[in-house]
Amino acid sequence: MQVEKLSETLYKFTLSQNDFTVNLVASIGTNGILLVDTGWAHTAEELNEKIRELSDAIVKLIIFTHQHGDHIGGRNLLGKNATLISHKATRDELAGRYFALDPLPGQELPLITLEGELSLRFNGEDIRIIPAPGHTQGDMVVYFVDSGVVCMGDLLFSDTYPVVFPAYGGNVDQYLETIGWLIDLFPADVKYIAGHGRDYSLDDLKAYYHMAVSTIDLIKQGISAGKNSQQMVAEKLLKSWEKWSNPRITSENWITQVYESLSGGPKKSVAEPLTHTIMKKGVTAAIEQYHELKQNQPDSYDFSENQLNMLGYHLLWRSMNEAAIEVHKLNTQIYPDSANPYDSLGETYEASGEVALAIESYEKALEINPDMPSAIEALKKLRAKGKE
Repeated sequence: MQVEKLSETLYKFTLSQNDFTVNLVASIGTNGILLVDTGWAHTAEELNEKIRELSDAIVKLIIFTHQHGDHIGGRNLLGKNATLISHKATRDELAGRYFALDPLPGQELPLITLEGELSLRFNGEDIRIIPAPGHTQGDMVVYFVDSGVVCMGDLLFSDTYPVVFPAYGGNVDQYLETIGWLIDLFPADVKYIAGHGRDYSLDDLKAYYHMAVSTIDLIKQGISAGKNSQQMVAEKLLKSWEKWSNPRITSENWITQVYESLSGGPKKSVAEPLTHTIMKKGVTAAIEQYHELKQNQPDSYDFSENQLNMLGYHLLWRSMNEAAIEVHKLNTQIYPDSANPYDSLGETYEASGEVALAIESYEKALEINPDMPSAIEALKKLRAKGKE
């Protein structure tokens, strides 16, 4: 975990998991501590220790940029005495809503929810909290006026394609509109703190916006020509923008996201009926249902790799580990040539204490994609433990 002092009262914390980083910001001063995001649940204790090295003050306010687990996971530990602030749409997601599954345990929900801008003064600094949808419906940016710092959350994945989640209200046209007006909203010398990756200057953000506009225009042209996302991927539509691709956010991912958003959003997730079956009849019946639906109603649901992957993680987050393992195993069977399902299965085995099976799954992921950072780092950690 890295700590960087941004101003007299402002600090940036960079958390890391398997070569994947998350940035969050803390204002520390006479009024106490204000956090923008809290990172993962499993990094909360280490983050709390780092904060305690800087101050013994109480965390009084936590502002969430959006609802994803790598930004809100540490709230139960860090937010015991804090007032939580989020967009209204984020609060709805934090209530644990995921189709028919029971709410997530131990949920602390925001007391203050926004649909318009909120200004406050904390530790001698004016702070503006600004709704800015695009990545999801509930995104917010946080502007520390005197420090000249803007926390962008996942509106900014530095040096790679954006991430837009239509299933969570994200929309590529809204995304472009949001980034466009954010470029004009703040002074030219502000520092933009990305949700993931390095800090950006205004010129960096303008280049990022140009990439997003240009690639979305190319995909729109493909749609106008009658092409679907698979055809655009096959013809390497974004080959001239390949420098923005990485193992986590590939050109294929970006084309698919944009296509779904511009085509009226994704189909209903297959996880929706599966969760009802899991709760009523168990995971074995749900897997049988998956095969039946895919055979008999192939156009009615989104059967993509990501839908099973997210279902598996939601089961894991609810400590339904056996069911999570079976769903991730199904994903490896349906998508045997993709590394990510094996990586997720490895993570679930690891969380369940099945070290040998976790190693086997991570190794399979690396057979498919030898450069997959998360699998590489996980194997290093597990093998190092085995030698102790």
